[in-house]
Amino acid sequence: MFKGLLICYMVVVSTFFSVAASGYWAFGNLSSGNIFINFMTTEGVPLIPKWLLVLSNILVVIQLIAVALIYAQPTFEIIEGRTSDVKYGKYAMRNILPRFLLRTLIVAFSTLVAAMLPFFGDLSAFVGAFGYTPFDFILPMVLYSRLFKLSTRSSIFWINYLIVIVFTIVGLIGCISSVRLIVLDAKTYKLFANV
Repeated sequence: MFKGLLICYMVVVSTFFSVAASGYWAFGNLSSGNIFINFMTTEGVPLIPKWLLVLSNILVVIQLIAVALIYAQPTFEIIEGRTSDVKYGKYAMRNILPRFLLRTLIVAFSTLVAAMLPFFGDLSAFVGAFGYTPFDFILPMVLYSRLFKLSTRSSIFWINYLIVIVFTIVGLIGCISSVRLIVLDAKTYKLFANV
């Protein structure tokens, strides 16, 4: 599991961080929250080949589906545990139909809310900074140190707590900046606006 975790972090750092750093280098603080808007002129003409733009959008959708499946699974599990009947089989129509309908309704509702709020990216940034950063970067380090009872003399202990401190600061800065953007965008809020 540790090797898998290292590979996961290497992929995330090499892909997401490189896109963020190169995007900021290319567009500065004038870049849009949606990176694909940066590759379009004001007239809507793409600055990159259309096939690359389409491929990028497809890959973003695949990544969002994977993330949604991972983070929404506990919600689905709780709801399905309350609506299913163990007397019937797992794949009985009695259990499949509510599962299908509830998952569809949750995804449809989430999509509707995302489309309604033109600053949904700012809300996602807040949720990421407030929720995902602690669960993905802080809590695993603390639990690892506690589980294996690392000595304070151990270098792994101090590396873990350095990661905890750095990502606590990153999470706080992310929360503050996303709340600021939400407040600024809420002043010009229009339902289903394309900003």
